[in-house]
Amino acid sequence: MARHLVAGLPTDLSTTLRAYASWSVLRRARRRAARGHLTVSAPKYARARLQVAANFLTWLTERDHILAEATQADVDRWLGEGASTRHRLRDFLHWAHSQGLAADLQVPWLGRDGLPALLLGDGERWSALCRCLTDGDLVLLYGQIPTRIVELTTAHLSTDTRGGSFLRLHDRPVLLPPALAALITELTNRPEHRRSAASAPSTTPQWLFPGRRPGSHLDPGRLALLLRRAGFTVRSARGAALAALAADLPAPVLADLLGISIGAATRWSAVAARDYTDYLAARTTFPRVRSIATEIRSEFRVGRNPYPRR
Repeated sequence: MARHLVAGLPTDLSTTLRAYASWSVLRRARRRAARGHLTVSAPKYARARLQVAANFLTWLTERDHILAEATQADVDRWLGEGASTRHRLRDFLHWAHSQGLAADLQVPWLGRDGLPALLLGDGERWSALCRCLTDGDLVLLYGQIPTRIVELTTAHLSTDTRGGSFLRLHDRPVLLPPALAALITELTNRPEHRRSAASAPSTTPQWLFPGRRPGSHLDPGRLALLLRRAGFTVRSARGAALAALAADLPAPVLADLLGISIGAATRWSAVAARDYTDYLAARTTFPRVRSIATEIRSEFRVGRNPYPRR
């Protein structure tokens, strides 16, 4: 199981992963199998834990860190840069600490059904939208993670014959509110953005959020830091956005538009249904704010094609 994960990794990392796989992940799987408790999804979750551990160790190596020197700040930063599935790192860190390979590093519990226990309130979310820039809007409106946001390029943008602006977050473009579309247009027309695109090799994508080095995109850790300085965490803002969208969109549509798994979309729909009364009350409190999901639904209702040809 771990063989393909350690291919190409430095010897010290592959040794650690093999030990974790053999003495923790696979040992528990064998015990469950012996008791008849092994489910059909168990291999998938075992691979996911190993993959998350490999990703974290690789991330540390890229920053000239080793596991023994990793700090809680390193863990928090790595968690904040990606999706909630990174919280599966908890098992690996617990094992590493028990073996004397790492400090006692903690990964917060996500709450019921593996979803964030703390979400931004609707008022907090819209207040953050009023003071945030385009990259933060993509978290607050569409529940995107920093690693995905920074990889967006100008090729993901499109318009239709009626003047609508779209951003392709997954397989299909999503309609942008006019204010956000105007911000993105302003961003791509800034002199520094044009200079970055001009100095990069012709084969380099034109990043929507370019980094400081020519041809590079913004570092996801830097983006997460900027959002924290704006007054919210990626996890709470992303959870609030997904819960709000799931209240108005069927799970398959949500998964297709945003690029999340159908399982995650279904769980967010359950959260939205559980908290629907509070959600409606919050929307009544802010009557001038039109739900992004409502705009998407209206596109389907009037027969307009929200997925224009690029």
